Amino acid sequence: MNKKLKVWFWIGLVTIILINTIPYLWTILTSLKQQNEIYNVKIFPETLFLENYLQVLLESGFLKNIWNSVVISSVTAIMCIVIGVPAAYAFARLQFRMKNGLFMLVLFMTIFPGIFIISPLFSFLRSIGAIDTYFALILPYIAYFTPLVVWILTGFFRTIPSAIEEVAIMDGCSIPKLIWKIVLPLSIPGIITVGIIAFTLSWNEFLFALIFTSSDSARTVPVAISQFQGVHSLNWGQMTAAAIVATIPIVLISVILQKYIISGLTAGAIKE
Repeated sequence: MNKKLKVWFWIGLVTIILINTIPYLWTILTSLKQQNEIYNVKIFPETLFLENYLQVLLESGFLKNIWNSVVISSVTAIMCIVIGVPAAYAFARLQFRMKNGLFMLVLFMTIFPGIFIISPLFSFLRSIGAIDTYFALILPYIAYFTPLVVWILTGFFRTIPSAIEEVAIMDGCSIPKLIWKIVLPLSIPGIITVGIIAFTLSWNEFLFALIFTSSDSARTVPVAISQFQGVHSLNWGQMTAAAIVATIPIVLISVILQKYIISGLTAGAIKE
């Protein structure tokens, strides 16, 4: 790479970093300002106003919303893995009729807009009395995010040498035992990756949570953040403070498990 290309490379890299970093910095600074400072569009607060965080954590009931999101996202991620692992292994290793057609259907479901199923899904959940419960979100999330888990894990399973499994089968190992004893230990990075993806998608999902919940008994973080508003104006300080608090668990999970995420995504992208 010559000198001119290096200069343009660094200019582009710094520009991308700034575009992605400035909104987060602005959110953090806004969460530390009083309301009058926010509307005066001051970049830095005169004093660090921590009252926004105290009101969010102690007075608003936001901790209950965080707990709702933790439970719903965790159950969704676990169930997506439980369903997705055997399905992905079947697509990666087994031969059966209409395999390609079913896999294309799975791929199509990963990009299918959720708005199309809102009305029938709401009618179904209301008919069984599940509105404003954990089940009202867990069931749609499992159905909506499992195809993505299957698609990613299928690519990951195809990177595992089939010779290992063939030897195990020749020694009399059954398919369930093969998956449990051999495939799963070799697939930990991929499984952790899709688990984090399913958890994050569930944590950030807004449309289903807005329609299917109506109180703090099941309301999740994204919807709760949108509720920080006064009679005549939005409470930007509390809203941004809530956004920062809600981001911390995802950041911590990503930092702690980053090596699994990187290896899981790269391994699944090598071979189709």
